[in-house]
Amino acid sequence: MTNPSMPKDTRRLRAAVIGAGITGRNHASVLADYHRSELLAVCSRQAAAAASLAQKYAAPHMFTDYRELLRLPELDAVIIATPDFAHHELAVAAAQAGKHVLIEKPMTTDLAQADHIVAEVRRAGVAGMTLFSHRWVPAYYQARQRVASGELGRPLTAYARKNDIISVPTEMISWAAQTTCACFLSSHDIDLLTWYMEDEPVEVRASGTRQVLLKHGLDTYDAIQALVQFKSGASAVFESGWVYPNTFPTLVDSWIALTCEHGVIQLDRQQKQLQVASPQRFDYPRSLLLLEMTGHPQGAVRQAITHWVDCALDGQPPLIALEHSRQVTAILDALHRSLASGQSARVD
Repeated sequence: MTNPSMPKDTRRLRAAVIGAGITGRNHASVLADYHRSELLAVCSRQAAAAASLAQKYAAPHMFTDYRELLRLPELDAVIIATPDFAHHELAVAAAQAGKHVLIEKPMTTDLAQADHIVAEVRRAGVAGMTLFSHRWVPAYYQARQRVASGELGRPLTAYARKNDIISVPTEMISWAAQTTCACFLSSHDIDLLTWYMEDEPVEVRASGTRQVLLKHGLDTYDAIQALVQFKSGASAVFESGWVYPNTFPTLVDSWIALTCEHGVIQLDRQQKQLQVASPQRFDYPRSLLLLEMTGHPQGAVRQAITHWVDCALDGQPPLIALEHSRQVTAILDALHRSLASGQSARVD
């Protein structure tokens, strides 16, 4: 029972969101709702978007230049919700300004940039984390616990598939040609499976196709498959793509299978979810990552952000170490080098 005479912890993390797109709007809703955080500012190169988001959640400041944002003396932390190729400069500047930093996945698409971010965050002593929100999906977290318990034995092989419908690269995001489906989608699965397997990746062999999206004016891969070999001899296949027809019943087709010495774990995103049949289509509405309930954002994204807020306020290390996120980028780096060369590539 709580002692009513004890002082309550009234500290709040005064944070800003950089980026006012779909992701930034989601993150702003969590910061504004959580009792230990305050949405102090919104920053976006699109002034109208920044102003609209700041007004929606009564944030007192809005900026179009992140350098002006970082000069706010009362600012404690930033969430970087920009496209994946634009994380590096913002994360380094935030750390050098002494701000706690949460970076949307993947940490960056460039390995040297990832090393720079890790170095600056560690030098500053701030709470740094990459927002791999899938770790807070209950089934995914439970899978980690079952593997870590040792009951299933050593992981041997893994397969992860994450494919989007084509409206994601052609309509939902405007920067699909500046990234790949592996960065946008497989980064989630690489984080999860390397967390489960606790093994050192050593080599990647990847292949991909460019046909469908080229016809839409997007010079990027339609689909990528990559085989990752680990030091123990285990292996994992990561498949990603974003050219499924829009009639597919889910925005994302997601599946993970992990074979161990004494058992198998399978994770099917479509299981135990709402199913709706309407005159237009049959679909499975998304409910695991972020969903408004009784006027409050709920789900894995909220839990990940509030975990980082708590770590920043309480001086605790976040669940996802930046060094692990650096390993995800190292695998992506080897994957893209393999795509370019047609040969296997070593993981740095």
